[in-house]
Amino acid sequence: MDTIRSDRIKAGLQKSFRSGKSAKASIICYGYRVNSKGKLQINPAEATHVRYIFERFAAGDSLGKISDALFLKDIPSPSGKEVWSKETISKILKNEKYIGDVVLGKTQTNDGLQIKVVDPDSQILMERHHPAIISKELFESVQHERKQRSSSRVR
Repeated sequence: MDTIRSDRIKAGLQKSFRSGKSAKASIICYGYRVNSKGKLQINPAEATHVRYIFERFAAGDSLGKISDALFLKDIPSPSGKEVWSKETISKILKNEKYIGDVVLGKTQTNDGLQIKVVDPDSQILMERHHPAIISKELFESVQHERKQRSSSRVR
């Protein structure tokens, strides 16, 4: 794709992000479904599992221990597998959608590869976009705990 066309596409995405009308804001993640009006709504059964994951991590359980517990409870992963991967659980714990917010522009595609955007000024935060599954306090507690655990591994 030529550079000019690529720049136009990126500018168009940014414009839709800023207007708050981006379809990307309603991309489904585990714990949600889309209603007939195209809005995210809570999937009650999956939301229970999301809450469990956040609460167990906040209580000190490791990703592996959470995965084992979900397996023992006979709860299949979002992809239908018997065992939840640690990566899947980690992604759930990082996802701000569970507090009802959406961050647009977290990634971009360069030469067919999706890369994380490191410039927060190019990202758009849509607060209270949809119903929250967990409290902001629990989410922030988990983010603090994740940071603490990762910094203790680096030492």
